[in-house]
Parts: sequence; structure tokens; C-alpha cells
Amino acid sequence: MRQKNIILLIKLILAFCSIVYELLLAQSLSAFLENTVLRYSITIGLYLFSMGFGALLAEGKTVKNPVLVLLKVEILLTLIGGFSVVILHSLNLVAPSRLAFSLSAHALIILVGVFTGFELPLLMEISNREKGPSENPILAVDYVGALLGSVFFAFIFYPRLGLVASAFFVASLNSLAGLCLFTQRGMVPPHKRKQYYAFLSAQAVLFVIIMFCLKSAAHINEFCINRYIGG
Repeated sequence: MRQKNIILLIKLILAFCSIVYELLLAQSLSAFLENTVLRYSITIGLYLFSMGFGALLAEGKTVKNPVLVLLKVEILLTLIGGFSVVILHSLNLVAPSRLAFSLSAHALIILVGVFTGFELPLLMEISNREKGPSENPILAVDYVGALLGSVFFAFIFYPRLGLVASAFFVASLNSLAGLCLFTQRGMVPPHKRKQYYAFLSAQAVLFVIIMFCLKSAAHINEFCINRYIGG
């Protein structure tokens, strides 16, 4: 029962984080490129397509060590998602043209979607090996997490925290979900343990960095806005 609840909790947090990352990107792009409806439509469409592509990639060798691979994915998503708004501001400054910026920004959306697509098959593989919850509860929790992420973004994150602080806050949750994979260490083969603990340590360090950025979010946001206005 304990393992079942942990797996469901991890999936709930990961689904929550992923949809918020994409909504943050959509809202940021609507500021840079205008046309809010178009930005949200393309972002969500690309996100769903990329998730499907990521799920197709998560097979064969990838699922042989699902805990280790999932830990790597969460490190990448924590980094990309947490700094997503800052990355967009940076791209806006260095991109040689509006088209180049748009292509780079949408590549970021696809990247988040592909990595998100890895999560569900990997968690299902972990669940199957641990005799945890069946696929249906994991899928249900995935949808609930996406709904909660959408609601929280609309009513709390965007109006109260702002984009930069929201990105760092959600990334901290993402990082904590990655650290929860410590409970699945028994599934890691002995010859992979050293690598596993190295990535787990990296996730812990990343969590500290993200928390520091969250504390400094107001200053980071001000810096980004000044560069945006000045650009």
C-alpha cells in the first residue's frame, strides 16, 4: 500500500508540474509574440503531440532501469521548467529574428513534452515491478494532476506569484518528486547504484538552487522585465 501511494503521489506531482510549465510558456509567448489564443492553442497541441512521441521513445533499453531513467528525466525537467521563463527572456535578447525566437521557444515546448511523455511509461514499469497500482489509477491521477495544475495556474500562480516565481515554485515540487524516487532504490541494480546516488545527489543540489532562485524571484523577474523593456 505504501509503495502504491508513493507512486500515485509522484505521478500526481509530475502531471501537475508539466502542465504548469507549458502554461507558463504559453503565457510568456503571448507577451513576446502576441495573440494569446494562438499561443495557448499551439502550446497545448505541441505538448500533447510531444508527450505521445516521448511515450513511444520510452521502451526497450529505456525501461530496463526505469528508476534511474526517471530520475534523469526529472533533473532535466526541473532545470528546463524552473528556468523556462528566464530562458525565453534570454532567447528574446539573443535571437537574430522573431522567427528564430519563435522556433527556439517552440522547441522548448516540445522538449518539455517529450520528457513528460517518458514519465508515464516509466512509472507504469516501476509499478508493475513493485506490484503497485494498475495502469488505470495511474492514468486517473495523471488527469487529476493536469486539472489541478491548470486551476492553480489560473487562480494562484499567474495572478499572485507571477511567471518567474511560479516556474521556480513548481520546479521545486518537481525536484521533490524526483527525490521521492529514493524510495525506489531497491529496484536499481547493484552495478547502477553509484550512478543512481550521484543523480539523486544532483537532484538534491538542484533543489537547493531552485529554492534560492525562488527566494530571489522578485529580483530575477525585475531583471528580466528591464531587459525586455530595454530590448
